[in-house]
Amino acid sequence: MRRYALLMTGAFALATTVTAFAADHTVTARPNMTFDPPSLTIAPGDTVTFVNAGGFHNVESDPDAVTPFHCSTACGASPIGDPSSAIWQATVTFPDAGTARYFCSQHGGPGGVGMAGIIIVEGSDVIFASDFENPPGA
Repeated sequence: MRRYALLMTGAFALATTVTAFAADHTVTARPNMTFDPPSLTIAPGDTVTFVNAGGFHNVESDPDAVTPFHCSTACGASPIGDPSSAIWQATVTFPDAGTARYFCSQHGGPGGVGMAGIIIVEGSDVIFASDFENPPGA
């Protein structure tokens, strides 16, 4: 039991540390039908805030993205997250390492077609204290 308590304390400290150093990045949908920057490398636990700076846009992840999303004025399943000409912003958290290609469904498509970009999440996955709530053999 004592070992479990130490493990939980260590896991909590690690999760708190990672969260404390998580960064927020910004990707802007431009009126010229580009994302700026088109490529972004982040760490697990970081967030990306997508911003529409003008035009009829949204941001949608490719089907095989490490973190799925479909956003504009809000994030969610269609019609939520469909293209909008409003000046919107939406924030997505990327907890797992991997790749997330994305595109504007009005001006691009999966695989980097047209108005598209890529987020590369490098490093180890974030470990949350809740991952240790029911350890094997407890």
